[in-house]
Amino acid sequence: MVASHVKATTSVRCMNGAVWLCNYGANLSCGKADASRQSPGADRFCKQNPDSIGVPMSATGHATVYDWKCVGRDARIIGQIVEIDGRGFIAENWKQLE
Repeated sequence: MVASHVKATTSVRCMNGAVWLCNYGANLSCGKADASRQSPGADRFCKQNPDSIGVPMSATGHATVYDWKCVGRDARIIGQIVEIDGRGFIAENWKQLE
């Protein structure tokens, strides 16, 4: 049972001649990272929650590489929270198969 669950929730890809694995979790994104400096979800959140000190990932999406806050009713990036690997994925979510 455990092996079938791991197999069903694991993504595999190649990078630099090696096999890389990502296991989907509650907040882990195995898809391409979202490095857009515009977030429609953050914009909507900030219009409804002016001056919020943070924008939840439920609004921005879990693939965003940025930390967002609301300045008045406008969404602003306050920093980058994860690195992107050479193929555009969130680096920390992927592990090289040894």
